[in-house]
Amino acid sequence: MVKKTKIRRKRLVVPKLYGLSKNHKPLISIVIPTFNEEEDLVACLRSIMKQTIAANIEVIIVDDDSTDATRSIAMYAGLFGGLHIKIVRNGTHDAEVGKRIGLDHAEGKYFQYCDADMEFRDAHYFEAAIKPLEDWSRDYFINGKTFIVGTIAAMGCNPKHNALTRCISQDVFQRDPIFEFFTPSIKESIITKLRYFKENGYHVCWLTIEPNNIPAQSLILYRTDILKQISKEEHQLMDNDIPIKMVKHGYHMFAFNPNIRIYHKLLQNLSELWNKRMRGVMKTYMPNPSKREFKWFNLSTIWNKMFLGLYVINANLLFFQTCNAIADTIHKRDLACMYRPLIDLVSTDALVWGFLKSKGWRSLKHL
Repeated sequence: MVKKTKIRRKRLVVPKLYGLSKNHKPLISIVIPTFNEEEDLVACLRSIMKQTIAANIEVIIVDDDSTDATRSIAMYAGLFGGLHIKIVRNGTHDAEVGKRIGLDHAEGKYFQYCDADMEFRDAHYFEAAIKPLEDWSRDYFINGKTFIVGTIAAMGCNPKHNALTRCISQDVFQRDPIFEFFTPSIKESIITKLRYFKENGYHVCWLTIEPNNIPAQSLILYRTDILKQISKEEHQLMDNDIPIKMVKHGYHMFAFNPNIRIYHKLLQNLSELWNKRMRGVMKTYMPNPSKREFKWFNLSTIWNKMFLGLYVINANLLFFQTCNAIADTIHKRDLACMYRPLIDLVSTDALVWGFLKSKGWRSLKHL
């Protein structure tokens, strides 16, 4: 007698809907990975509620088993705040997996992820962000890939934030000084004239790998279908890698609008900066550097390695960054800029220590 075996079907995880009709087809999907974010989530959701096209936005909260009021706040925003909210579970304690889960549930034509401690400064942020995507629609370029696939976000400096965050927010992509020095400026990719920007409100960028002009910015409003297409085999959504994958698939055109900004409450203290950079090196980048598309540093030659070594020495001497900080303080009229040498010292040394602790020299050929 043959013993029958039961076939266990994989259970489909259905998101819980709050304030969202099953027939509602949103224009934009915003994914927010969360874990105990009750202190920041309210301000983030409030900035989305204020959007001029809020009725056409769905917010997907990908929660990692929060033990505070995070889920309750999201539910309240959906039931009483007028937002279209989906809540799905992550459970992996991996934010990149959370972004991937959010993308799988996204129904909007356009896709954006953000952190719970971010706010959209301008009420017309998404209205302005989708403009270049609609202007340069694929409908007008049927025979090729010459259309804009994403709008690159610009970070803003919130005067209400602490001095550390205001200092690092002076850079349009909130880069640490070492990243600001070694990664391309957005200006290197802009192909339109100033007159075009004044007439249309945004720049058009052409991104390339050789020479590399891809900016270190992961906050981009994408076309959802193309993003799903290029990342269908990935179980994580490694945000900095996406623009490079787009370029490799032949999608070179992006937009950049510096007139709309995102506030990011990035740092509370220097200890948090150290922990973030250590975690980034040891848990995100170094475990499998050969699979990472985005390279923060070009270490392909001995000269590049020596140049990076000189930068590390300079960061620990503090002199040149102190001079830069004084100049920035005068130009920006904000004493918070004087934190620049300390941010550079902590960030640089954390990267070096994380590299050494993870025995990164074994993977130098992949960096």
